Amino acid sequence: MIALIRTEFTKAAARTRTLVIALILVGLPVMISVAINARSDRPHRDGGDGLFRLATQSGLLVPAAVLSVTSGFLLIIIAGTFAADSVASDASWGNLRYLLMRPVPRGRLLVAKAFVAGVMIWASTILVAVAGLIAGLALFGWHGVTIPGLAGVIGGFHLSTGALVLRVLIGTAYVAFGFTALLALGTLFSTLTDSAAGAIGATVGVYIVSEILDAIDQLGVARYAFPTHYFDAWETMFTDNTYSQDMVAGIVVQVAYLVVFGAIAVVWFRRKDIRS
Repeated sequence: MIALIRTEFTKAAARTRTLVIALILVGLPVMISVAINARSDRPHRDGGDGLFRLATQSGLLVPAAVLSVTSGFLLIIIAGTFAADSVASDASWGNLRYLLMRPVPRGRLLVAKAFVAGVMIWASTILVAVAGLIAGLALFGWHGVTIPGLAGVIGGFHLSTGALVLRVLIGTAYVAFGFTALLALGTLFSTLTDSAAGAIGATVGVYIVSEILDAIDQLGVARYAFPTHYFDAWETMFTDNTYSQDMVAGIVVQVAYLVVFGAIAVVWFRRKDIRS
């Protein structure tokens, strides 16, 4: 199993697409950091809203601001690409039959591909946070911040450097884990079609539709089952000084999607007639 994972990881990491994604994930946080700094330097502007406004106070908050803006679209596309491309790309190239000629069970092969895709998703999320952290420290320094409360006085709180580092680590891990449902769905779609583009489009489309439907309050409690409903639950650690219970609910939802759709993907792939 370890040798299989090593082989799949080498294939994924050596692709030109992976290098391009890495460059984007490093360059974008740097550009965002420079933009935040430029905006804060103008006296007639307040530096933005939410985490972007707070990021001007300490470089330790820049990763949180970068994650908040990239997790809603860019990281979804990247994660969907890694997940949905795992099997479909081999099928589109006509290599899948040759892969299955090796003495490796189909279920084990699929798990290895999904595991590698998951590692790449986590690596992408961490890379965004690290790039934002380095750029933020270079522009805004390393120090704690005081978050103003209502009217700038009531309910304010202070976050030390240690607290900020811990919360950035938790937030990064939560964002990365928030793509677990996408990983399961992408793996399933990847086994359903021989078109990598189709699998990626379906995976990303599900998440975009989930975000659209989640914004409709009239759907009530049905929104709680959407994979993106608890996506931003981690941000209250920085804005309200609270660890929201929604983070626990978000983890449960992601695990549920992984179990259900991951199992369906394994069963389907074991029984699929491979012709490519």
